[in-house]
Amino acid sequence: MKKPSLSDLEAFREVAHQQSFSRAADHLGVSRSALSHLVKGLEAYFGSQLLRRTTRSVSLTPAGERLLTGLSPILGSLDELLFEVGHDKEHMFGEVRLNGSEAAIDYVLEHVIPPFRERYPKIRLDLVCEGKLNDVIEDGFDAGIRLMESVPKDMIAIPLGPRIRFIVVASPKYLKQHSLPHTPHELNEHDCIRQRLPSGKRYRWEFSKNGKSLAIDVPGALSLDNINLMVKAASQGLGLAFVPEIHAKAQLESGQLVQVLADWCPDEAGFQIYFPRYRHMSRSLRAFLDVVKEDESKG
Repeated sequence: MKKPSLSDLEAFREVAHQQSFSRAADHLGVSRSALSHLVKGLEAYFGSQLLRRTTRSVSLTPAGERLLTGLSPILGSLDELLFEVGHDKEHMFGEVRLNGSEAAIDYVLEHVIPPFRERYPKIRLDLVCEGKLNDVIEDGFDAGIRLMESVPKDMIAIPLGPRIRFIVVASPKYLKQHSLPHTPHELNEHDCIRQRLPSGKRYRWEFSKNGKSLAIDVPGALSLDNINLMVKAASQGLGLAFVPEIHAKAQLESGQLVQVLADWCPDEAGFQIYFPRYRHMSRSLRAFLDVVKEDESKG
């Protein structure tokens, strides 16, 4: 019987990590049927069932666990060697799948993708922009990008980009018709453009001054789930909005918007790129993270 190849063993490892033939097949760029046939060949070679299959999930048998436990350090050391030898070489290939918010992906496209593509032209990039918080493991992503407060506690996180400042903005037209708020509590007397989170809940505006923190569930008849639309609505005089400063930069410079409560809006940790703590890291993701760290050092 044919001895398993390195690619066979790497494919088994991917199915075990993804806990899904479909996700593993997508990640490896092969068909589900081909991957299933490959694993059956491994099971025939070892004379043991390696994976339990149901209509909804895939899990390791005791034999599969022993194989994965033994394989992980061996394949990990091999990947390290290949990465060191092939690093910064045009022949490095693979894929990096990232999931992030619209603002996060926008930052990556501007600051990280250009130098990464120049250095690693053969590594494919699959960027998914979604408002909801995805389980990067369950959904087959290599990493996610979110603000620090949204990063799951069991993940490793690396800073991406500068610190972020959320600010309260309003149009001159709105401020002519309403009194200027001097404290966050006075927002209760205003029309606020509320943000609906992916969970369906509305975001509580968070403030801090002199070590004192406040979270205000502001009133308002208008709710939106897109920051750019919130900026547009505020520019039209529809109310106060609480948005990242960078998203309102152009409107602030043109005079369409004015910042209020500035002393209650300090900057905070920005985006983080995060990935599973205990999962093997591909050479492609390692290369991407190196470029991310280089961008961070420039800032």
